[in-house]
Parts: sequence; C-alpha cells; structure tokens
Amino acid sequence: MPVNLAVMDVVGRQEAPVFTWNPVEQMWVQERGGASKPPPAPHDVHAIQSWFFDPDENEWIQTVLGPMGRQLAAQWRGAYRVPDTAIVRQEKSPKKRNLLPILVAGVVLIALVGGAALAAPGLMNPSATPAPSGVVATSPVPASIAPTAAPTPEPTPEPTEAPATPAPTARPRPAGPSYTLKNGTVVTYTGPVTATRNATLPASFAALLSNGRAAAGAFGIFLNDPVTVANRRAVNGSLDGNGRILLQIPTNVQPGIYQLLFSYGGETAQITSVTVR
Repeated sequence: MPVNLAVMDVVGRQEAPVFTWNPVEQMWVQERGGASKPPPAPHDVHAIQSWFFDPDENEWIQTVLGPMGRQLAAQWRGAYRVPDTAIVRQEKSPKKRNLLPILVAGVVLIALVGGAALAAPGLMNPSATPAPSGVVATSPVPASIAPTAAPTPEPTPEPTEAPATPAPTARPRPAGPSYTLKNGTVVTYTGPVTATRNATLPASFAALLSNGRAAAGAFGIFLNDPVTVANRRAVNGSLDGNGRILLQIPTNVQPGIYQLLFSYGGETAQITSVTVR
C-alpha cells in the first residue's frame, strides 16, 4: 500500500502544509494541510513549484509538484519550467605562461647576432686597416667640384585607405506596448487590444535582440483571466526569420478585460490588457 510522506507519521500529528507557487498570478496556492502561513516568495518567481513545511527542521523544503501545480503546468505549457539553479560554477582562470625562458632566449639571440655583425668586416677582409678612433682632418673641397644642390627626393605616394565596411543596420523597433527581458531582448505587441467574443484575437508580436537583430525560438501567448481559470486560453508557436509571430487566440470566454501575457527566453510577463466584448 503506498505511503503519503506528507501525512502525519505520529498519531495526533498534523499533516504538513504544502503550497504551490502560481507564476502568472504571483501568489501561493495551498495544496493541503491545516491553516498555515505561506512561505516567502521563491527566488525564481517565473516557475511553477511546490514546497512543504518540515516541522522537525522548522524550514520549507521544495518537493514535487502538487495536483494544483500539475494542473497549472498542463494549462500554461510554455510558461512552465524548472526553477533556475542557484549554484553558479566558477570557471577556472587560464594558466599564465612563464615568459622568462622566452625573454632569455631573445637576449641570447640578440647577443649572437650583434657579435656576428661586429666580426663580419674582419672575416671578409683580414688585411683591411681599422678606421682610426680619433677625429681625421679633411681638406676643403674646391668650389669647382662642389655639388651645387642636393638632389630632390621623389615624392612617396600615399597609401590608399581601404573603404570602411558599413556596420549592420539595426532593425527599427515597431510601435506598441513593449517589455524588456533580462538579457536585453525587447518584445513588442503589435496586435489589437479589443476582440469579439466567440471569435479569435490576432495576437502579433515582434522580438528584437539587444543588438537590434531579430530574435528566434519558441514563443507562447496567454489570454489570462486572473479570477476564473475557465476563462484562460493559451497558444504556442515559433518566431519567424524577422523575429515576428502571429497567433490566433480563441475568445470563447466571458466578456471582460483579460491579461495578455507572453512566454519567451525563460521569462513570462504581462505586456498589455485585452477587452473581449
């Protein structure tokens, strides 16, 4: 017979409270257990997760998703993900090379080349008389054989500069409500903010990276009712080569004002509101 670890293990002991974090409504939902104060907000507020209270250790411990968490994960699909780990591995710094042997080899090479250059005249002409170290007097040059003017050096042509390569032009940001992700990507909503009931909402988005180029990858859209779960709709797709996407969201919901959310790059956020008439 299966055993529920969250149920009391001693007679008379109260069942441990279990809470699930709702990343869209940014609030805790109690799964089971008696009346209890919810845990503090988690570090990763964009992920569905469940926690239970351990009375022996007097601390909250993360556990598998409860029934409500699994229901939210199945409903929001693209919005659900595993919380980011808090452990950051430190990369080892590259080992510095020892430059001393290279410097010593360079000094030895320079000394050998200099010695060979000094010994070259004596080796090529052993009978040559070394030049005197003192100053040698020179006789004046007759005016008849003295040069009249120094030759004019020919002008050196200036090097031609290569044409500069133009930098890639960044795509202009479209008009509409925008949201900037943590990595600098800007998501803009370019669709309508009103829709007819029992039809579809043509929700169009554009995503540009921090360098102005088009983004790519999976993209999720949610028409969210913060009050009633039955009035929530979600669709998924992928950005095209221009970083754009158009998805038709069903509007077979009750008339009212709904939150329009998107999920991209590991983040889920509200970008605007849509009125269904």
